[in-house]
Amino acid sequence: MGFYMDIDTGGTFTDGFVRGDGRTELVKVDTTPHDLTLCFMECIEEAARRFGFDDASDLLNQMNTLRLSTTIGTNTLIQGNGPKLGLLVTKGKGENVYSPVGSVNPAVNFLVPEDMIIGINEEMSESGESMREPESVEVLAAVKNLLERGARRILVSLARSPLNPAHEEKCRELVFEDYPAHYLGSVPLLLSSEVSTELDDMCRTNAALIDAYIHQDMTHYLYKADDDVRNRRFRWPLLIVHATGGAARVAKTKAIDTCDSGPAAGLFGAAFLAKLYGIENVVTIDVGGTSTDIGLIAHGELSYAAERNMYGVPVKERVIETISFGGGGSSIAWIDKKGTLRVGPESAGAIPGPACYGLGGNKPAVTDAWVTLGYINPDYFLGGRRKLDREQAKKLIKEQIADPLKISVEEAAEAILAEMTRQSANSVKEFIRGKGLKEEDVVMFAFGGAGGLSCASLAKACGIPVIYSFPFGAQFCAFGSSCTDVLHTYSRVENLPLDSNSMEETIKRFNKATKAMANDAYFDMEGEGFSKENVSLMLEITIGTKDQIPSVIVRRNDITLNGENDLSNLAEVYRKETGQENTSGLLIHEIRLQASSHLTDPEFRAYPSAGENPEGALKDNRSIYHEGKFRDVPVYDQELLKSGNVVQGPAFIESASTTILVPLGSRYTVDKYLNGLTEER
Repeated sequence: MGFYMDIDTGGTFTDGFVRGDGRTELVKVDTTPHDLTLCFMECIEEAARRFGFDDASDLLNQMNTLRLSTTIGTNTLIQGNGPKLGLLVTKGKGENVYSPVGSVNPAVNFLVPEDMIIGINEEMSESGESMREPESVEVLAAVKNLLERGARRILVSLARSPLNPAHEEKCRELVFEDYPAHYLGSVPLLLSSEVSTELDDMCRTNAALIDAYIHQDMTHYLYKADDDVRNRRFRWPLLIVHATGGAARVAKTKAIDTCDSGPAAGLFGAAFLAKLYGIENVVTIDVGGTSTDIGLIAHGELSYAAERNMYGVPVKERVIETISFGGGGSSIAWIDKKGTLRVGPESAGAIPGPACYGLGGNKPAVTDAWVTLGYINPDYFLGGRRKLDREQAKKLIKEQIADPLKISVEEAAEAILAEMTRQSANSVKEFIRGKGLKEEDVVMFAFGGAGGLSCASLAKACGIPVIYSFPFGAQFCAFGSSCTDVLHTYSRVENLPLDSNSMEETIKRFNKATKAMANDAYFDMEGEGFSKENVSLMLEITIGTKDQIPSVIVRRNDITLNGENDLSNLAEVYRKETGQENTSGLLIHEIRLQASSHLTDPEFRAYPSAGENPEGALKDNRSIYHEGKFRDVPVYDQELLKSGNVVQGPAFIESASTTILVPLGSRYTVDKYLNGLTEER
């Protein structure tokens, strides 16, 4: 049958979810921020050892699919360590990077310095007709200027380029043909129209700036990872998970596609499990080392956003909707100038990590609070592979939190967790209510390495009645990656009128565009090993007025328009969704074709009930501080719990990669798939 492996590289740990030989193995290694290909290969090597292979090459040679989700692009944005960018825009329009008059594009001076933006003379009409071509002398002089100012990437983003990219392409031709190759050197010249087809000049430019900013690190890492596994006998392309949905090989991945791909993969996994359980409404809580990511499945469907805010920079891109904030196991606790306890957004990361890691961390983190309270066994962290220093954790919490607040160390540790819960609860409730749901109408799926310790207090604060947790919770995003299809997206801006007078021409141009995109899709899919018969096509048609306010997306499986009825149906959908009776002047702005091919899904075996008594899984008892007092509580081995077992809180469910807190007044029931349900007694 072969093997299937999915890897998720996070800010603190790199996780693997591996299927083959009739079983599943979960892998967790430290992330190596200085070179992410190291932890990528370490994860594969550990998987090979788990399955009894002498060398990772032997496992890779028998592997059918290898998928990767990564935070490298996100990390580059957060750390602000991307290359210096230069930007060419349309003179007289783009010097403020196409933001509305009187406003400032937040990308200016964050992604590109103001003095690295140069306008050139050119003009494209609203219909995509060239009115004035860019001139060689001006383009070359602008590029020379940017290079002399230190540009390491140059982006060309001209007004209305999605309607006709000829002027952007002309700029590239002029530079490549006439500029001295030794002077341009290794500085890439990128075009906004090749990154985004968004007509809004600001949002398209922003997407292209982000892509250019993270392109260097992403390209180096992903191509090196692809080369590394190919050199070790992997026979297929490495697939990269996209935040927009699905996965594709490295050569078909834009840098911006990788941003937040880990959280997106987690939501794919949650959607798979929600369908398995027949649950309509789920809020997902992914608590990792560096951040907490929140997602939502409403009425059985993943929630998509038409645009997203990427660290203050607005981008129009249809992605799976998640919200994130800096609250995870490595988030640092501190006292502000007013004497108020805060948690995050600063993180200790993987190195030096929380104080209890013993790697030089000199500020208390959330994990230090868990260790101080006894929630984490310092001798069994990562299954005992790393010993934690409880005394160092207590020392820093005492000095930096407890003493300033004049409370005990244990009270300070509980206060740290309460503050993290407060921050998370506000975001969760706002997200749920924003989708027209009530907290009592949803269940919580908790995952991430720290999800099991955070979820009970968070669910209680939000009024969510049921929590699902999973034996693979610490590797959940890697599991979610295993639920993704191979997916390619193609798009064209056409601006085709929907009125009956233009019907024949609109249908002709529409079908010509979709046929061309379908041919590209079949060709690309064949390159990844999928025949035409195994490829599914779906269209997303964006309809709106000339100014695109409002616009509506219509989805259909038939990629051709077959007559006047099809056009009328598109107009009717617009009328129903917007409430606007007058549909004159409607245009088909953009046609997006999605080509997908389904890979194998993970399988869940149903086990018969072994009864409620969990004593066979009891490991030991541990002294903890919980809800204001010291208590002795039982600790159960997650791998030994059976279907039907019930654990009464307070108690802990412990595995090599995560710990689940069952609080006082709650119970944890193991279901037939060996997943856990926590609810109040």
